[in-house]
Amino acid sequence: MQLTYTMRDPMQASQALSPNYSIFYAGDAYSTAQKIMGRQSAGKQLIRGLATKYVEGKVNGIGPSRSGRQSLELQLQSNGYRGELGFEVLPRAEQLKTVGTLYYPAPPTRELAHWRERVGAPQAFSLMGVTHTLSSKGAADQIADMVMPPFETWDALICTSKAAQVFVRNLHSEMKAYLREALGASRFTDPQTPIIPLGIDAAAFARTTAQIKLARERLAVAEQEVVFFFAGRLSFHAKANPLPMYWALEQASLRLKSNAAAAGVVVEHHPEAAEGGVGIVCLEAGVFPNEHIEQSFKAAQRAIAPHVRFLRVNGQDEIAYRMAWQAADVFVSLSDNIQETFGLTPVEAMAAGLPVLIADWNGYQDTVRHDRDGFKVPTVQAPAGAGESLALRHMLDVDTYDMYIGRASLATVVEPAALAGYTFALASDKTLREQMGAEGRQRAISVFDWSVVLDHYNDLSAELRKIRQVAKPTYSQQWPARTDPFKRFAHFSTGPLQSNWMIRPAPQAQMRLGILASLAVANYGFDEELLPKELPPSLLDHIVSRDGLRLNELIEHMGGASEIWIRALMWLWKFDLIRLADD
Repeated sequence: MQLTYTMRDPMQASQALSPNYSIFYAGDAYSTAQKIMGRQSAGKQLIRGLATKYVEGKVNGIGPSRSGRQSLELQLQSNGYRGELGFEVLPRAEQLKTVGTLYYPAPPTRELAHWRERVGAPQAFSLMGVTHTLSSKGAADQIADMVMPPFETWDALICTSKAAQVFVRNLHSEMKAYLREALGASRFTDPQTPIIPLGIDAAAFARTTAQIKLARERLAVAEQEVVFFFAGRLSFHAKANPLPMYWALEQASLRLKSNAAAAGVVVEHHPEAAEGGVGIVCLEAGVFPNEHIEQSFKAAQRAIAPHVRFLRVNGQDEIAYRMAWQAADVFVSLSDNIQETFGLTPVEAMAAGLPVLIADWNGYQDTVRHDRDGFKVPTVQAPAGAGESLALRHMLDVDTYDMYIGRASLATVVEPAALAGYTFALASDKTLREQMGAEGRQRAISVFDWSVVLDHYNDLSAELRKIRQVAKPTYSQQWPARTDPFKRFAHFSTGPLQSNWMIRPAPQAQMRLGILASLAVANYGFDEELLPKELPPSLLDHIVSRDGLRLNELIEHMGGASEIWIRALMWLWKFDLIRLADD
């Protein structure tokens, strides 16, 4: 059963003081320090949204290391957060069971779902993941896995766009059909797949007249020059091929020049503009992956658009990047790549009050209203069947992922004639630019601001709880491939530990313990939770004080056979600090 999920009216914003889900915090999912991609940018803005919306509430997190708490706390506080942070280190989940939902910044993995069963039960909490890139093998495999246990109907994969939802539902349907035919399978899980867009901090992109004037002065942009702005990865094979944009700008520049000449108008332009330039500037803000791609962009600019002035700012320089946004007149993003799923930058551009010129492609189709917030240029791609060899080469690692998506993009057309017309319309009409920019800004604030989007997350988590409370689990078995190593490999040893064996201290054990505990070859496994360094000495002291005892007596003394102290006992025996015998 798929729940019917309706986007909340922005005027009915939730008054919740805290999110009703925990954040899975690990890796680079919430930072652009190492990599500038949509997934990292969205995660970074999510943390900012949480800090701003729940400024004095409580945010809960969970992650694989204790350092994650410090990193999350610092990131929240740097965005003005003054509330409480609850944090657990995997595999613990006591706090999470109370909260009820785990937000994961990608499609949730089956490892997470199996972990849930191991620490409680399938109904202990819900998993709430989100789509980003869908075209990689890893992403497709994770999404395909969700039709099978250990996932449940009270789990969800947030689809950031209609395009993402269609992809997910089609893949799930085809995966079920495949398993029915191949294995005779008849029982599947059906996680929820609602559409909730990614969010932005709309206020952060607001521009003042003074900021716009100063930014254009510092970038040496003349008043009559029209700045077409692109922000994102500067990659012709993995984001957007720049040639269609360059060619459309060149045509617009020539038309403007011709019109100005016919009217006898002298148009101010920057002295560095090409001979005959009439005021079109292409400003690109981003990072080139390598020198070859950078030189390829520059060669294309010289060859295709000699009458356009090009400027670039480093996307990793926050001051310069912000200045580029402030200096722009039109935002352009002609994505033609299957790795794109939502696209944050057009939404950010609307928040900045910029008209947008985008490809009518995937998530862009949902965010921008044609002829209101900007223009959507029609796109056409090769028909099904024309990419079979591309899929096979990628599957067999003949082609890298980058080459796979790059080859696919070459068979995706952003319609050139329509693009040229829309480009000229925006280049030649300041009133149109201002009207579209104002419309887009209102839409960004009312639909895409994190204050609105986070309410949808809360609503979804509440719906998942309702489903979880009345539904029954679809399975009860643990995942055999990830079981206790001492169970899976029990037959490797001569025999198992027996509860009636006698335990005695070895000669000079307490003296030798300090030496052994100081050696890396013995102490590398010491861990606050898995093998506390204080536990072996404590166990040894008790064994010495008793001058030996049976294992079952030690179990009784310790209040049960805890896996932690059993491992500590084996550590003592391994290094001949105690001796066990069947006598």
